[in-house]
Amino acid sequence: LTRFPADWDAAGLVAALRPLSPRLYSIASSRAAVGEEAHLAIALLAGDTPGATSHTLATLADDGRLRAFHEPNPRFRLPQDPGADLIMIGAGTGIAPFRGFLQERVETGAGGRHWLVFGGRHLANDFLYQAEWLEALKKGSLRRLDVAFSRDQPGKHYVQHRLLEQGRELFAWLEAGAYLYVCGDATLMAPAVEAALLAVIREHGGRDEDAAREYLAGLSGQRRYLRDVY
Repeated sequence: LTRFPADWDAAGLVAALRPLSPRLYSIASSRAAVGEEAHLAIALLAGDTPGATSHTLATLADDGRLRAFHEPNPRFRLPQDPGADLIMIGAGTGIAPFRGFLQERVETGAGGRHWLVFGGRHLANDFLYQAEWLEALKKGSLRRLDVAFSRDQPGKHYVQHRLLEQGRELFAWLEAGAYLYVCGDATLMAPAVEAALLAVIREHGGRDEDAAREYLAGLSGQRRYLRDVY
């Protein structure tokens, strides 16, 4: 309103505003590990226009209270088979559900392997839950960890580049029945990841473009390729 003043009164201003949409966060924890708590991964925007809900949560007093609601996401769940392998691909706060997934699988004694591919801008500031992932890697509950920090070198590296580099093993995991999860930005990251997956299937699965798309669609049909993108 300061930058773009308009000739209207208070009633006209209110009439021009749309109601705020609900702000949905992926829960970054498992009740099996943390009890009645629910952990969230929140990124704060810098500058003069901080995110309304994220800023409110981050500045809430220790004894503060907020209204909230739980929205189930039946399309983005752990497999029923505790022995199934998981490939978890996320960038930024898209890492949130995978923290909960790993906590749940550890607490319930699931035997499947876990592979995390994570991306951010800078290692120093953006490797969310770094200590926990490294500890999980040390203990063996996380089998593989591949990271891409796009601004830490002259050429930008993203999660899709890590998928291409590890394409042979990635395809081997898929052929062995692994479940594939993608969480994060829907505009750039998710399409780039899907393009990388198709390239991996073409190269290491010996398929043409149509067959690669059919393979990926088959994973979706089996609920083994699941996305939570926003």
